[in-house]
Amino acid sequence: MKTLLSLLILLPGFVSCNTPSKKKPESLQEKASVYKLEIVWESDTSLKTPESVLIDHERNLLYVSCVNENPWELDGNGFISKMDRSGKILDLKWIEGLNGPKGMGISGNSLFIADINTLVEADIESGEIINKIELEGTPQLNDITVADDGTVYVSSSGTSIIYQLNNGRLEPILQGEADERFNGLFWEKDRMLIITSGSSQFKEIPWGTMKPRIITENMGHGDGIASVGNGDYITSDWQGSVSYVSENGEIKQLLDTKAQEENAADIDFCIDNQILYIPTFFKNQVKAYKLVKN
Repeated sequence: MKTLLSLLILLPGFVSCNTPSKKKPESLQEKASVYKLEIVWESDTSLKTPESVLIDHERNLLYVSCVNENPWELDGNGFISKMDRSGKILDLKWIEGLNGPKGMGISGNSLFIADINTLVEADIESGEIINKIELEGTPQLNDITVADDGTVYVSSSGTSIIYQLNNGRLEPILQGEADERFNGLFWEKDRMLIITSGSSQFKEIPWGTMKPRIITENMGHGDGIASVGNGDYITSDWQGSVSYVSENGEIKQLLDTKAQEENAADIDFCIDNQILYIPTFFKNQVKAYKLVKN
């Protein structure tokens, strides 16, 4: 469900959290096998059913979408929280009046939020909702990713469709099988990456052909995708696990919290300091982990 937008701030010597490392990468096998996660901090439990975390690189903040119990009910009790990068909640109900907010993305001065059957646009400075685009039926909008040019893409889990926001309209650009349940999206220049929660697949969709290709399978209840910056990715399984996926599709599990009944929903990752942010859903916390070598 979340997305990760590359924002380059034009200051000499500044390296953003999304700037890929210039170091020579390890072999494909090494990259998937040498990493582990170490806990850095965990928030308090006032976040009610946090589903997605988004880094705002320009403002050095975290946004957390809180569905507040039922993820697919039009109950009006969902909200977005604002946090600092140390886990302190700055504004618990920064944006209110949502239903089951999930993936988020930043385009210009707007925060876009996938809210069940509605794409919500909020002014990122004031937190005021400025626009809503509603779809008929039960699309179950889930994740958002934003292209370098600001184009917004949204996934639908209920109908397995990827939408593109175009002149105020959500236009389908890819239709999958209904039981795939499209979830996490990640935009790249040459392709779209997607992880599914129904068919448990991690796929690429080249822009040139728009024909999906499976990178790897057995992803569990696939939820979030984040770039590591060296051609590899971290993915989350909502049921409670996080994995490192090499560019050749090799998988190594980094975290497993199923026994603790702790979910791992829509993640975000800062390449610069190697910090992974995980919303724990029913545990009502966000946890930060550092990606380190064994």
